[in-house]
Amino acid sequence: MNKFRLPLAALALAVLALLAWEFQWRWRHALLKPPAPSADAAWVAEVRALPAGAAPGDRGVFLRGEHAWLRSLQPRLVFAGDCEQVETRWFGARRLVIDCELRAGEPRLLQPLVGDVVIELVVQRQFARAPSWPAGGTTAPCRACRG
Repeated sequence: MNKFRLPLAALALAVLALLAWEFQWRWRHALLKPPAPSADAAWVAEVRALPAGAAPGDRGVFLRGEHAWLRSLQPRLVFAGDCEQVETRWFGARRLVIDCELRAGEPRLLQPLVGDVVIELVVQRQFARAPSWPAGGTTAPCRACRG
C-alpha cells in the first residue's frame, strides 16, 4: 500500500493545482452573460470580462466546445473590445454573430474562423448627442469661424 501513496499524493496535488488555476482564471474572466450554445449545442459562446491590459477592451467573447469543462486550458478568445453591451447570436449551427455597442476604442475580431464556426462582428458606434440650442431654432454663432 505504501508504494501507491506517493503517486496518489502527486496526482492529488496536480488535480488541486489544476483546479486552483481554473478557478483563478474564471475569477479573472468573470462570466457577464449566460453562455449561448449553438443550434446543435456543439459550440458555446461566452461573454466574459477581460483583465486590464490583457486585450484591447474590457469585454471579450470566448468560444469553446460543448465538452470543454476546463476553460483555462485552451481559451479561444475570438473578440475583444470596449463595449457597452455585447450580444452573441447564433444563426444556424456554425455562424456566430457578435454585436458590440461600442463605448470607445476599436473592437477586434481576433479569430474569424474557429474549427468550422464562422464568426462575424457587427459594431454599433454610439455618437455623441448634438448640443441643445436655445428655443427658436437659431444656431449659436461660431466664434472660431470668424476671421
